[in-house]
Amino acid sequence: MMRFVKKLCTWKIVPFAWTAITIILLCLPGSAIPSTGVFSTKGIDKVVHTILFGGIVLLWAFNLYYRRNDKQRWQAIIVFLTLFSIGLGIGLEFLQRDYIPNRSFDVYDIVADSTGAILAAVYHLFVRVK
Repeated sequence: MMRFVKKLCTWKIVPFAWTAITIILLCLPGSAIPSTGVFSTKGIDKVVHTILFGGIVLLWAFNLYYRRNDKQRWQAIIVFLTLFSIGLGIGLEFLQRDYIPNRSFDVYDIVADSTGAILAAVYHLFVRVK
């Protein structure tokens, strides 16, 4: 499965699309989000935030690793991607609070966003065999 993900991520469209879908999903009005079925499960939104923002770091890092010959600056690239993902999550929370109908600011969403980004960074820095 990971071999397939790595191969898929050599195309820049995959991490770009994941990032765009993340932004679009978090900019939907609250009334567009179902409140029944799996979406009614307590804490499911935190799991979704973790996956979305971890996916940003995971997919962009795969893309950059396999498309660039910049292995010496790998740690700096991962730190940048992680900070970008966390910053995007924080920015989207403020956007939800101020401009998206029926959405609100939630500090725990930021914690979930950060957790996903950091877990993906740890994977790329320590777990994945380069």
